[in-house]
Amino acid sequence: MAVPLIWIAIILIILALIASLIGVRHIPAIISKSRIAKLILQNTTLGDRLSEIFYGIMMVSVVIGIINVVESGYVHVKNVLLIVAFGVNISWGIIDGATAVYGGLVDKAGEDRLVNSLRTDKENQAYKEEIEDILQSTIIRRLNEEDRSKVVDMIQAGTPEKVGKYSASIDDLKLFLAILLMDFITVFPVIIPIYVVDGARSAVFWSHFIAVLLFIMIGTLWARYLNKNMLLAGVAMGILGIGVIAFSFYFGW
Repeated sequence: MAVPLIWIAIILIILALIASLIGVRHIPAIISKSRIAKLILQNTTLGDRLSEIFYGIMMVSVVIGIINVVESGYVHVKNVLLIVAFGVNISWGIIDGATAVYGGLVDKAGEDRLVNSLRTDKENQAYKEEIEDILQSTIIRRLNEEDRSKVVDMIQAGTPEKVGKYSASIDDLKLFLAILLMDFITVFPVIIPIYVVDGARSAVFWSHFIAVLLFIMIGTLWARYLNKNMLLAGVAMGILGIGVIAFSFYFGW
């Protein structure tokens, strides 16, 4: 029996949504400007999205491999595979989202304490050097050494402030939801073929094919933004995906 067109459409829509999140151009506006896309795009960087979607695809691919659909009994495994795949990805989304939010708050608190220390002890060269190192990881790194030094001097010129409690804000909650959503949606294009394609081997083939296609896409886009060879990067990421899938599938239950 042929795969119903509705399921093909759903897979294509989700693939288009994922593509829009990782920088593929010319995605229909109804998808690229949807509420889910806007929430994720407005609260994460491109680097965050490429990494998180890579994690999500990797995890669901490994789950499908470990729970070997062909060897374990197709009908029986289908009953638990969806729960396991969502359980793994959602758990990772919660963990990654929470650590991103609270890790960011810890970093922010540390930076505020460092600024206060410099403003209190203005002659301490070690504090100035530490702030310069932190600035190296921001857009200010594009300034020359003299201008960066001026920025540190401007920070130093302020007066110490009382450091209060640090709590998650609405923006932090949006970041958490954006990360969780990315791990959630990456389950669908890889898991749907297991349930809509007839025959265990055909279903697993299409599941793995979509996963590898996404790996290649991610590798290509990573390379594009890093001015690397896009073809080599795409092939390398595709080989990595095939290797991980084959390894987990071979040693699956």
